[in-house]
Amino acid sequence: MVNFCSAFNCASSSDVRKDLSFHKFPLKDKERLQKWVHAVRRKDFKPSSNTTLCSLHFNETDFYSAVVSGKKMLIKSAVPTVFDFPNHLTPKIKERRILQREEIWP
Repeated sequence: MVNFCSAFNCASSSDVRKDLSFHKFPLKDKERLQKWVHAVRRKDFKPSSNTTLCSLHFNETDFYSAVVSGKKMLIKSAVPTVFDFPNHLTPKIKERRILQREEIWP
């Protein structure tokens, strides 16, 4: 079976990119599933049992370091964070102004 990545602007598939690993959405872990769906940022997105994300969307720290089978395995708490979103979907981080307080007491 060929796996396709569900992330925005990602055309990775398991038949073309043999160097990548594909990871199913954690459907049984509701809290973690909500984090994954939120991270993907797709409107009305409902992953199925065959929906996957490729390893490009995870940091190296999200994987176990010792892999016996040759396949990358995600740690239990891993959430995808690496995406190629267009500017209008990227949240703007506002710089906060630091207020200077004056000493009032003599």
